Amino acid sequence: MNNPYLENMVANANPVRLVIMLYEKAINCLENALELRDAEDFDMQRSKYEEMGRALEIISVLDATLDMERGGEIAKNLREIYRSLTDELTYQMLKEDKERLEKVIKILKNLKYAWEEVERIHYGKAQKVTPGV
Repeated sequence: MNNPYLENMVANANPVRLVIMLYEKAINCLENALELRDAEDFDMQRSKYEEMGRALEIISVLDATLDMERGGEIAKNLREIYRSLTDELTYQMLKEDKERLEKVIKILKNLKYAWEEVERIHYGKAQKVTPGV
């Protein structure tokens, strides 16, 4: 990271906030890809696929960090969701479908909101910080 403000925010964030930040970044990447969907310029097309690739990486990190022993049924369900989202985004790389991409974004937003509720319950007030990660 080259952004001292962001580095400080990440270093001082609670674990749930870090998960929320990952969701925010994945959503941001996919919304950028959606905006670039109809671009004909080669560089814009490349940027679209880079954004989708970043979102895939983030979802892979979220999946890889699940604690299946302690997380029980919730972790199992999240794993299924993450793998389904990975399949959808891989499909998007091959055949673009705006509605399916919007559905992925909606699912990620719903998961983010759920984690914000977890943060509110466990840490008091949810932090309403939207970094430009």
